[in-house]
Amino acid sequence: MLNLRLLTLFPLFAFATAAFSDNLTDKITSPGVSIELAKSRKLNIDDIHYSLKFNIPIQEKENITGEEDIAFKRKGSSDIILDFKASPSQLKKIVVNGKNVICKLKNEHIIIPSNLAKGGENIIHLSFIVGNKSLNRNFDYLYTLFVPDKARIAFPCFDQPDMKARYKLCLNIPRQWCAVSNEMAVKEELNNDYKTIYFSETPLLSTYLFAFVAGVFKSSSCIRNGRCIKAYYRETDSTKLAQLDTIFNEASTSIQWMENYTKIPYPFTKYDIIILPGFQFGGMEHAGAILFNDKRIFLGKHPTPDERLDRLELISHETSHMWFGDLVTMKWFNDVWTKEVFANYMAAKISRELFPDINHDLNFLKNYQIPALAEDRTLGTHPIQQPLENLQDAGLLYGNIIYDKAPVMMRKLEQQMGSNSFQEGLQKYLKRYAYNNATWDNLIEILDKENPKAKLKSFSFAWVKQKGMPTIYAKVQGSSLIISQSDAYHRDCIWQQRFKMALANNGIINQIIDVNMQNKKAIYTIKDNCQSIIPNYDGSGYGTFIIDDKSTHQLLAQWTKGNDLNRESMLMTIYENYQIKKLDADECTKSFLEGLENEKNELVASTCCNYLSNLCFELSGESRNEAEEMMWKLSRTHQIMSCRQKLTRMLFSLATNKNIIDSLYNIWQDTKDKTLNEDDYMSLSYQLAIRKPEIWKDILTKERIRISNEDRRREFDYISRGCNPDAAEQKRLFDSLLEEENRKIEPWTQKLMGLLNCNLREPNSNRYILPGLNELQEVQRTGDIFFPKGWLTSLLSGHKSYEAKEIVENFINTHPKYPKALKNKMMQVAYQLLKEKSRTRTTPDAEP
Repeated sequence: MLNLRLLTLFPLFAFATAAFSDNLTDKITSPGVSIELAKSRKLNIDDIHYSLKFNIPIQEKENITGEEDIAFKRKGSSDIILDFKASPSQLKKIVVNGKNVICKLKNEHIIIPSNLAKGGENIIHLSFIVGNKSLNRNFDYLYTLFVPDKARIAFPCFDQPDMKARYKLCLNIPRQWCAVSNEMAVKEELNNDYKTIYFSETPLLSTYLFAFVAGVFKSSSCIRNGRCIKAYYRETDSTKLAQLDTIFNEASTSIQWMENYTKIPYPFTKYDIIILPGFQFGGMEHAGAILFNDKRIFLGKHPTPDERLDRLELISHETSHMWFGDLVTMKWFNDVWTKEVFANYMAAKISRELFPDINHDLNFLKNYQIPALAEDRTLGTHPIQQPLENLQDAGLLYGNIIYDKAPVMMRKLEQQMGSNSFQEGLQKYLKRYAYNNATWDNLIEILDKENPKAKLKSFSFAWVKQKGMPTIYAKVQGSSLIISQSDAYHRDCIWQQRFKMALANNGIINQIIDVNMQNKKAIYTIKDNCQSIIPNYDGSGYGTFIIDDKSTHQLLAQWTKGNDLNRESMLMTIYENYQIKKLDADECTKSFLEGLENEKNELVASTCCNYLSNLCFELSGESRNEAEEMMWKLSRTHQIMSCRQKLTRMLFSLATNKNIIDSLYNIWQDTKDKTLNEDDYMSLSYQLAIRKPEIWKDILTKERIRISNEDRRREFDYISRGCNPDAAEQKRLFDSLLEEENRKIEPWTQKLMGLLNCNLREPNSNRYILPGLNELQEVQRTGDIFFPKGWLTSLLSGHKSYEAKEIVENFINTHPKYPKALKNKMMQVAYQLLKEKSRTRTTPDAEP
């Protein structure tokens, strides 16, 4: 059993030296966790129990020490290989089955020779210094974040998702701190300036789902439907804390909905929420102890519908993970998308319960389909299910394809097989693999039996296992509407799906056709004359829907007509045709601004604003000036408050017109625009300091005085450095970000990098592109899963010069063996910058 004394560090005692058993060990112990190692261990190791103790000193720079017992059952005769991404000096003691031993620490693995282990039950005791990277240590708090393979940074373990284990945790922490983990605290001991907290043992969990948080937090709890929900937070603003009741309600509703849908009770003993400043994700689904980003949970005084829906869907997303991801976990991270697709898809369903007045089909287009198209149209697209040879590269699998395209696919799949069969199949899947692991193919096998006629294996082949999307054409020939699909990658893929096409004459819709696309071509009889075709009229189709030449300008004029869903769909179709050069930025901007002026639906207005932000960035000269002036006018006069709010926020970083910059400065000075919150004024101060370099210090000094919360002041002090107009200081600051220790809080780093690469600083900022790209692999190696793309976005999205384009193109051309998944991220983010080249290579094939 684990000795829970405070850790005493001493050298390793030699017990035995042994030849390492065979060549297999050398083959599978490359850095990271290879798929070969994972498969080998799964065959030989079972029934794992971790007993862990961490000693956390009050001083932030002191080492955190740890000790653990790993108990497990062993089959076969192979070496035992533990994962520990550490230096040899961090490993202080190893005891195997009661005997002190010396073992190799090779390529991030502790190798215990087979002759030191035995068949059946084994216990390995280890003492070590904990790696800081996955502990996210701050001055007076820390939190673990082990996804996808970072548990091995903190403690030796079998760090792969299909080696589920039980965890018994003990924390020795400063006396004034509190602690939260997956399970309840069952005992607490006080010892001078420290206290020791013992937690009960968890059910079976993958290593990436084990977690704890410790530090100075306040807490609040409630009882909803007989269940206690508790929140831990560092927020001090009473108006934000007043939102906790809504947060609790949304969490409780999400739990109830999931229990009803799955017919499986909440699978864990507690439901705690921990709200963290600077948290690098929106949320993280640790079983029983969910982490959330404070800015996504605590909203401003006047949140937009987007923000309120986003919070609900975030809470619902993480709650859904308790079933999809935590209860049933993927076997390997190539199927990480399976947990994310269900979390998002269930969240979309749950949001219908709490926001019944929202058009949720429209919201689905806005939240999932539009972001999916933005990534799927680029040369960096990839299949939903991607290959993965080593867990150290698992972070590169994340992105819009798995978070946004996968829910679109899942909606198609549910339509293909029927909602009742779909739900019954999911219930069988969750019950069969409860507290275990499964693959996507395991799920398809179950669903296929529920409705064999749906042909889900061929459906899955095109939608899940192949990259890209269909290009869909429609033309009238005589009395027929002929719809065809083609594959830009020439694989003859067929994407099975349903959608609607509208036919118009003299601007009036005279026929709507329900299209069931199961093959390359579909033919439908039309009733009347047709002057124009409105493709994908209800938005439910996924792909590049080509507007024929005679319909192009009619669609620009007609998109403001029709119901809310039709307008959203037509906006989406117009913008995607702009991306393939069927339309130009000037005509789209003019059409969207005219339509926005009279738009009454908040979600459609929000989408229109998002598109306008991208379009306006591409404009220059008088066209840009006119667009900014119209956006400013609408930001003051539009009938929808959230639209005014969004346009104002957009202009923070878009404004080049001096009069608009002065008007924004006046808003910032008097802080009387109540639609803006403290974060908005902080963001505006950064942009004004760049646009008014003569008074940049005055602006930042005044803004800092306004900030009362210590965590937000730390954020401001870090980010605002990027506003300094001195070019040499900007370069020094950028160079500092090339050092890992200076980019510790990733969301803040991204904002700082974005300021340094502000579009107003081109061409001077072009000097950052090459060193920023050169650092990308190190950013991926040392950062969390969303950081590589965040780094690229902050580095590149403010550039549009030909020089910047040449730098990126040259980097790509001179690195032909660059890691494919990382290059995909680059191609996704650089799409607009490389657009001319990108368009040449990705314009859909001629109509088949």
